Amino acid sequence: MNQDFWHNIFRYKEYGFEPLNWIANFSNEMDQDVFENSINRIKGTNAKFTPDWIDYFIKCEGKVPELTRRFYDFTDSEVSQSETGIKKALTIICMNNDISEDAEKRFSLLNNFISGFKSKFNTKKVTVLSTSSKKQFALLDFIETRRGNKIGYILANNYVTQVTDVTDIPESEIHTQITVSCAIENLNLLGCTSEFRIFPIYDGPTEEILDITRKNFDLFTLSNNIYMEDYPSLKIGNLFFGATSTATTLKELPLRYEDTEEGMNLIITDKFGSIIPLNLFLLTQINEENISLFEKNGVSYETLKHTKDMIFKNLVHPRFELGKIINKYCPDFGEKYDKSQHITAVFPILTKGLLAIKLLSQYTDSEITIQKIPVKYHDIACYAVKEYFLQNPTSSVNGCHAIIASRELTDSIIQDLKKINLEPEVIGSIGRKGKAFLDIRDINFDKYFLPRSKMYKKLRSFRPKQPNKNMMETKRN
Repeated sequence: MNQDFWHNIFRYKEYGFEPLNWIANFSNEMDQDVFENSINRIKGTNAKFTPDWIDYFIKCEGKVPELTRRFYDFTDSEVSQSETGIKKALTIICMNNDISEDAEKRFSLLNNFISGFKSKFNTKKVTVLSTSSKKQFALLDFIETRRGNKIGYILANNYVTQVTDVTDIPESEIHTQITVSCAIENLNLLGCTSEFRIFPIYDGPTEEILDITRKNFDLFTLSNNIYMEDYPSLKIGNLFFGATSTATTLKELPLRYEDTEEGMNLIITDKFGSIIPLNLFLLTQINEENISLFEKNGVSYETLKHTKDMIFKNLVHPRFELGKIINKYCPDFGEKYDKSQHITAVFPILTKGLLAIKLLSQYTDSEITIQKIPVKYHDIACYAVKEYFLQNPTSSVNGCHAIIASRELTDSIIQDLKKINLEPEVIGSIGRKGKAFLDIRDINFDKYFLPRSKMYKKLRSFRPKQPNKNMMETKRN
């Protein structure tokens, strides 16, 4: 068992892919606060970064979005910015750990890059990775839409695969399946139901691997009726899986954070912590002695193996059915919002877990009371935290999101979510407006987050002086 596992791990490392660095946090992404601290120091540039979890455009009848891709290699002595004149872009930035963890080096790299643009544009959806690779770069997908008869919205997202099944070979189709499914997850959350498009972002060390990757992208998108635009590889020589995605909704968007009211319910669409067993399963692969150690503490290896399979079954599933439910509770495009009939706001939870609710309180500029923290694998999560195997036992997989809705609408939403095999619950409510704050009342909080941990401090002491204005921006284009 270990011999095959380590053979694959060494192949991933040889190909420049991070096979295990994400195991403690389920992510290689830079902390959003750290990134924004650097970005906020950069003044007077044409490129405006206002990080958000999604971007959107007006949908005009008969028109499709046009994407122009630009790649910038940070290892070049001078980064040449090829201008497009397009006003919006989605951004992926990859930087080395030595740079990302040093405030001044990080600022210098970002400042040199961002200050070089001569044309004005705005980028909201930004994914920033911190890796051991020396291949540092930025990829900007500029998106342009054409004028015409306005009928809805085009949503846009980007995603880079980090959590994947490294017990499988680097050529496995599971990596592209996860990439596509995760790239459209946030589009489904916003009620998109049509015109799903994937613009793959990929690379590999050999032509053979590139051909296999392209084929895997093509087969999965075709089988799920998703249009795929053909794009060349990044040519960095490392194994890389990512995508920009777009889709359409003819409804208004459930992004009315400013319309949230005291007393509204906070619903999670599925329980927290659904990805946690993957951490312990991989620890059994890293060291077989962990199997007997876990068994002595009531954690069965067979349970870990089964849940690992279920986690990846979830990750490769494009959740179109969630999009249909959200769409049902949104007003038609151009029509008025009614809190008794429509979802007020949604927000992705995924691997951020409870930290996503902290961000949601900033978006709504309100106190959020958390009455309970339902964790899918409670005993496994408590054990993993106690033994310092992971930092955030509320990290989750696709299907776990937050919904804010009126009390009279809540039951109907929950019943619909149960029909698609999710486990939704009301976990709290919106409190007083005007101050972002979490009031966590679940008695298990101290079991999930150790008092001296960074996660504990982030959640317990969260009292920002003022809301982030960029986060609260929900103006329509």
